[in-house]
Amino acid sequence: MKIPEKVRELWEKYNLPENIRKHCIAVAKTALEIADAAKKRGYNVDVNAVLIGALLHDIGRAITNDPFKHFLMSAKILEKEGFSEKLIKIVERHFSAGLKAEEAEKLGLEKKDYMPETLEEKIVSFADNITFGDKKVGFEDFIRRLDNVNRENPQLSWITEISKKRAREQKDEIEKISGLKF
Repeated sequence: MKIPEKVRELWEKYNLPENIRKHCIAVAKTALEIADAAKKRGYNVDVNAVLIGALLHDIGRAITNDPFKHFLMSAKILEKEGFSEKLIKIVERHFSAGLKAEEAEKLGLEKKDYMPETLEEKIVSFADNITFGDKKVGFEDFIRRLDNVNRENPQLSWITEISKKRAREQKDEIEKISGLKF
C-alpha cells in the first residue's frame, strides 16, 4: 500500500510515534479490504476517503493518548490542516462503534453525536476495532478488550456494554455489505 505524501507530511509535522503509524497502516489495510469487497458488491464507497481516513484516524495521538479525546484531537488537526468535512467526520467518528450526544456528555465531552453514519465512517471505525497495535485481530478480541475495560474501570461498564451491542450491529452490517466474515 502506498502512503500518500500528504499523510506522510502530517505524520512528520505532528511527530506521530512510529507505533501509531504502524497501527494506522494496519487499520488502512483492513479498511481497504472491506471497502474493495463492498465496491465489488455494488456499494458506492469512496476508497480514497477510507484510505486517508484510516491513515489519519489516530493523528490526534501525537497530542494525547486519552481514549476519550484522541479522536477529537484527530478531527481538530484535520480541520486545521484544511481537510474535507468528509475526512474530518471519518476520524471524529471512529471511536469504538460511536457515541451518542448524551453519552459523550456523560464522558465529559462536548454534547455532540459521534456516531459513524456514512459507509466510509463505519468501515474505518470497524477496521480500527479489529486492529490491535499493528495486527488485525478477531472481532471477539475487540469484545474481550471491552470486557477488560469493564474489569479495570467498572465505572465505565455502562459505555462498554453499549459499545459491545453497537459493535456487534456494526460487524453484522459490515459483513453484509462486504460479504466478508470477521
